[in-house]
Amino acid sequence: MIACSAEKEIIGAKWSGSSDFMQITDKKMTMYYSSHIFSKEVFIGGLYEITRENTNEILNKIEVTSLEFAKRTDDTPYCRIWGKVNASEEQSYLLADNCFAIYQK
Repeated sequence: MIACSAEKEIIGAKWSGSSDFMQITDKKMTMYYSSHIFSKEVFIGGLYEITRENTNEILNKIEVTSLEFAKRTDDTPYCRIWGKVNASEEQSYLLADNCFAIYQK
């Protein structure tokens, strides 16, 4: 008898590296370097404030809709945290280094 283990569902992401925010609108794309989400952890469906590093300046809020994971050529894992932001109907993302998936238990 062969048992099949169900693939675990990704429900979020956590990271320990730096992050940058790419805001995309119908007119332009703007990269905000050294921006972050305070907790360095997000979940799909959650709403998070993106701030400039070492300040309280809120750049935008993002409602996480999907997560994309990959590795750089130097084998550093990273992710794109995609979501809707309050300034646009377009999907924008936070790019985070040393990022790993959080799976449903």
